[in-house]
Amino acid sequence: MKNILLIFLGLNLIIVFLPSAISSQTVTDAIENAHKDQAAPEKSAEPEPASPSANTASTGDEPIFFSVQTGYFLSESNADRQVEQLKAQGLDPYIFKSINSKGKEIFSVRLGKYESYRDASLALAGFKKTVNTPMIVTRYNSMQRGEAAKPVVPSAITARAEKPVDNAAANFTGGKTETSAAAKESAPEIKPAAPEKPLTMKEMQEKIQSMEQAMQRLKGEADIRNQLKITEEESAASEKDILEAAGSEYTLTQAGIIQFSYGLGYSYAGYDAIRQSTRIEDVAAHTISNSFGVSYGLKNNLSVSTSIPFVYSYQKVGTVDSMSATDLGDLSLGWNFQPIKSTADFPTIIINGSFGVPVGRNPYEIQPGKELSTSSGIYNAGLGVSLSQVSDPVITFSSFSISYPFATQSINQKRTEGILNEVDPGMGLGAAVGMGYALSYKLNLNMSFSYSYSFSTTYKYENSPDAKSGDSTGASINIGTGYKFSRNQNMNFTIGIPITSTRSFSLSFSTPIDFAL
Repeated sequence: MKNILLIFLGLNLIIVFLPSAISSQTVTDAIENAHKDQAAPEKSAEPEPASPSANTASTGDEPIFFSVQTGYFLSESNADRQVEQLKAQGLDPYIFKSINSKGKEIFSVRLGKYESYRDASLALAGFKKTVNTPMIVTRYNSMQRGEAAKPVVPSAITARAEKPVDNAAANFTGGKTETSAAAKESAPEIKPAAPEKPLTMKEMQEKIQSMEQAMQRLKGEADIRNQLKITEEESAASEKDILEAAGSEYTLTQAGIIQFSYGLGYSYAGYDAIRQSTRIEDVAAHTISNSFGVSYGLKNNLSVSTSIPFVYSYQKVGTVDSMSATDLGDLSLGWNFQPIKSTADFPTIIINGSFGVPVGRNPYEIQPGKELSTSSGIYNAGLGVSLSQVSDPVITFSSFSISYPFATQSINQKRTEGILNEVDPGMGLGAAVGMGYALSYKLNLNMSFSYSYSFSTTYKYENSPDAKSGDSTGASINIGTGYKFSRNQNMNFTIGIPITSTRSFSLSFSTPIDFAL
């Protein structure tokens, strides 16, 4: 009995302790197995080391270089043209291409590659001796050389784009997407590009000095342009002076400008006169005229003018008889109009008109042979056109005119032939061609050839048959010079030498003075 009781107690002990031992072993093994199971996934989840191409940002400091920029163009052909010019000077230029903020391709012509800003500035100073163009110092690698620059995408970003984040690993909270820790660990690390090395204070000062030099150079170029502009204005004024010396029909008075002029002229005419049917005497006629004129510019292409001469006339017949007279001449009213604006390839065209009024001593109201006249005694109208063209270094000009004198009636003048009642003069034609040349800003020369043709004049007498003169022609060579002795005043001299069979010549002097109203 006692043995049975011991066996029963032993079995109970085995039943009590055996499960706890089995349970303890099983938990330990489970924990170990759990650690092993977790270690394997963690090992498989580790990302593989990225290839060298995946990291493009440099962690070290890259050296900074500088170059001299000679041009900045939007056209590659213009950049190529400057490259050829620099190569012709023995230099070795190259072109950088890039894309500006507006998405357009730009081209920069540069010289050299220097390790410091100072070296580049010294090189720029040397280039100035042979290169006549604005230059600046800039970063060597600020653009892409040779080919058009393209947006550089780091390979890390490209790799991430090729391997998108698993949407299942993202947690959506409050409408926002949050990437899981596993996704963040699997994504390759993106390293920011290394910032450019800042300039030192010395380099900044050198760069400022270079910019100041460039600004001074640009200012100098602007001053040169202004000087050239003044030269062009002086050239235009010189052209006007040459044409003004050639004749009033070739110029206009600017709008708002009033021009006063004084003219002094002398003419001589010699011819033979028959006296008492058997005696021929030499006649010498001298005429001196002082004329005062004024013109005003209504517009830049339209001006009006008027002039009145004061005439002294002296005539000597043979060696004994002489006569003289002093009075006004013919009042002249005129206008000049430029219908078309002139250009470098198109001549200046001016249409002019005139109207003459006899206000002096009328030749049909004096005693012929005993008195002298100072005016033509005839009303007349004229119309003409003039052309001028600058053909460097000379100015060519030409003109054509037509005049129509009105008949004078009710004269009632006693002459040897009878009582003169009417004079009907014929029309007149005139033409001229010439050229002028500026010897300097103050002195110019001009030479022209003029030709005139007058139709016959009819004289009607009261108790005698009508008389009619023949047609007449005249031609002369005119040589003139102009001298500018102040900004608003010139002196013009002209001599006219006839080339027909007449003993005559003429001298004239004029001096216009401009005033702005």
